[in-house]
Amino acid sequence: MRSISALSTVIAAAVLVLCLASCDKADNNNAKATSSTARATTTHPTTTYAAATPTTEPPTTVVTTSPPTTPPVAEPTTVSCGAGPFGLAVSAVTTKGDAACPTVLAVTNAYAVQFDLWDVDFVIPITVGTSTWDCQEHVGTPNMYQECVSRDNPTEKARLGS
Repeated sequence: MRSISALSTVIAAAVLVLCLASCDKADNNNAKATSSTARATTTHPTTTYAAATPTTEPPTTVVTTSPPTTPPVAEPTTVSCGAGPFGLAVSAVTTKGDAACPTVLAVTNAYAVQFDLWDVDFVIPITVGTSTWDCQEHVGTPNMYQECVSRDNPTEKARLGS
């Protein structure tokens, strides 16, 4: 009985060595059997992840709008307002038409009170109502003239000239 038992042990050992050798080649493991004791091997399932596909943003919609429309700005024109202080002609450079004349006459009358200060290099502030005007003598061709410019709206001017 002893010989059968030894023979079966040798056969079992040989089968075990062959199995381990084939497993090593298949799994590409470098482990070698060093004893007659069987080793238990565990295989783990392999999980494969697909590469993330790049996401694309939806196309951008560009909305174009027209700039806000602004009403056309009236160009200033020169309006004659009649005779003023010292018999000088009064005119308005304005966008308001004849409606500017009462204010322009009030400004030139207040400026005339300070005629002794009139000079090319000297500005005299004149306040009429709630508006302030800067008045000054200017060199003209052929004659000098007086001009007052509104601080609130520099396109509005009052002129005294011959």
